Amino acid sequence: MICLKTLRLIHRLSKKLNNDFNSKSLQLLKKNTKILFRISGGRAKNKEYGLGHVYHAMNLSSRLKPAEFFFLVEDYGNAIELLKKYNFKNIFPLKQGLDVKLDIKQTTKFVKKNNIDILIVIKHDLITKTYVKAMHKQIKTAVISDVKKIDYQADLVINGFIGFKNTITKNRFGTRCLLGPKYQTLNKKYEIIDKPRKKKYLILATFGGFDEQNIVEILCQQLEKFLDKIKVKIILGQATPKSKLVRKIESKFPSNLKIIRETTNLKEEISNSKFGMCAGGVTSYEFASLGVPFAIICQYKHQRVTAKEWQNKKIAWNLGFPNKKTKLRIQKFVKYAIEGGEKNTSKGKSVVDGFGAKRVAKEILDLIR
Repeated sequence: MICLKTLRLIHRLSKKLNNDFNSKSLQLLKKNTKILFRISGGRAKNKEYGLGHVYHAMNLSSRLKPAEFFFLVEDYGNAIELLKKYNFKNIFPLKQGLDVKLDIKQTTKFVKKNNIDILIVIKHDLITKTYVKAMHKQIKTAVISDVKKIDYQADLVINGFIGFKNTITKNRFGTRCLLGPKYQTLNKKYEIIDKPRKKKYLILATFGGFDEQNIVEILCQQLEKFLDKIKVKIILGQATPKSKLVRKIESKFPSNLKIIRETTNLKEEISNSKFGMCAGGVTSYEFASLGVPFAIICQYKHQRVTAKEWQNKKIAWNLGFPNKKTKLRIQKFVKYAIEGGEKNTSKGKSVVDGFGAKRVAKEILDLIR
């Protein structure tokens, strides 16, 4: 087991190795620098979006201050609401399913009208490559991608996918690519190592901003068998309603099951739990960065690739995409957690150190300069 002293040493060495993106260098970013985020996300069936892209933008923007930020958002529900909740301004909605030619036209018009310095694209669909190629001809363009997609004709590609080795390379277009979990853009809170604390819950479960697969219901049905002896906390997500079934089980175990809509400090919630359950998005990297063992139940098909990679590294349990076997797999994981699980809970921290957003911000600063 990695002790606290060793973790602190890793933390100090990481800071020393990354002097090239310290706060002084980021201060060189002028206040009148204008950064545009093009995002697609929200509560949409069969779109495989969720709110992860919005969080990527917010996490990165916190490291690019004092620039002025603008957001062109294809909102499928709660994406703009989330940005406003965190006091972001200059938010402009786009039509859902926007035609790529019209998307390029509207973005180009916006860029020229507002004298944008750099465009950061955080969206994944079949037309993204066409969009990025067109915008790259007009403005400096960076792309935050996921899974194994890196071949974008841009100035910079960032992909923090767990399946990539940490490296800086070039794609087939000669674009500079920052690959691997070293470049996963997490909230800056994850850069700080806290003192060990007593765990309030055996399991913390959260499946993204929108629980498209109704995983919370499936989980609660299985937890009912164990809630007389364990404490569990569930975060529903910004766009997820609390169903009648979930309310019923919650009322049955008021002392042992706590359910909240959302949190402004997910790091604290994770730190208060011995084990985690999540989908295969950004939250999996957050659990790993805090050394909390976790299980993944995938919300979207593309997350199955991520879940397999976490399992191959022996950091997480891969419970797969919801199917007939999911209930049994949940039971096995809960029993595993009750029995104590693995003693080495710090392995994830050695893979995800939490400094991704800071590294990416430095690269974007270099691109702007």
